[in-house]
Amino acid sequence: MDNNITLKPSLWCRELNRRNFLKAISVLGAVAAIDLYKPEILRVLAQAEKGEVSVVWLQGAGCSGCTISLLQGVSPDLIDVITRFRLAIDFHPTIMIPAGDSAMKVLEDIKAGTKPLDVLIFEGAVSKGNYCTVGEIEGKPVPVEDWVLELGKRATYVLAFGTCATYGGIPAGSPNPTQCRSLSEVLPGRTVINVPGCPAHPDWMLLTISATLMKYPIPLDEEGRPKFFFNDYIHDRCPRRSYYDNLQFAKELSEDLCLYELGCRGPLNKSDCPNRLWNSGLNWCVGANAPCIGCTSKGFPDPLYSPFYEPVGPVGVPVEVLRVAARREALAGTEVNAAIIAALAVGAGIAAFTLNKARKGKKAAK
Repeated sequence: MDNNITLKPSLWCRELNRRNFLKAISVLGAVAAIDLYKPEILRVLAQAEKGEVSVVWLQGAGCSGCTISLLQGVSPDLIDVITRFRLAIDFHPTIMIPAGDSAMKVLEDIKAGTKPLDVLIFEGAVSKGNYCTVGEIEGKPVPVEDWVLELGKRATYVLAFGTCATYGGIPAGSPNPTQCRSLSEVLPGRTVINVPGCPAHPDWMLLTISATLMKYPIPLDEEGRPKFFFNDYIHDRCPRRSYYDNLQFAKELSEDLCLYELGCRGPLNKSDCPNRLWNSGLNWCVGANAPCIGCTSKGFPDPLYSPFYEPVGPVGVPVEVLRVAARREALAGTEVNAAIIAALAVGAGIAAFTLNKARKGKKAAK
């Protein structure tokens, strides 16, 4: 997969220095980038409003949480623009005004090649057959998978918003009776920009949409995620990391200590939640004394990411061991295999030595 999407910026946005834009996202964070480049972001969304950019937002098996996150979670002075952008989207099952044949005509025109498609955004997992359908053709329901295959090969950019679209998420959880899959699985060989999260953070979606519409390169990791947002493990950025290192673990959710023993998946989960926060920067899961459940990770919500409030491994297991186990788990599917159990067992042995040594050190200090 090509991990860098590069297209020449169009004339109407060329005055924005893309190096500065991308640097602001990665160094200052998305919130600062939104403030710094707000005029350009407003303008690029206005292009969509004027009909100069064609955007289709399809939904599969999911809860529409990413749609709500984007439309409800933006900065106050961007609400009007996002509202206009919402009305400019050619197709969106949850919020569009047209219905019936008039709504389906957009998709049919794109399929027929009479209407171009710049950006395809998909939310939710892609189920098999008639478990999820969008409209009818000659009285027969059309599976969402058929639309994904048709529109996916015509769109200039393809974005997967939310863990369901990125990895399959909760709809694809074992035993997965509806055969839900990620967007990438349905479109093999196609570059898909994956923005996971249950739901995805509005900043992640807003800046990905903006950078895409401005035709700026988006550096992606091995799983197709923008490196701006998913480069570091939560555990490594967590403000409670010192408690973990000093073996100070919470026994109750009300305690302001490390939540590892209460099921925190921060050691396995990559996102910038500790720095970005949620609800306009007010708080985040761990800040509210709730363990990270690993919702931006491949494999969520199956083991090793569940049960939510049980630890992923024995106390003191090196995080590197847990991450190796998680990678093997993701490759193996939803079955917990012997290799993972063995890895955790080895980790537990190392941890027991480390833990005992640390406890002896504490006693000696006293």
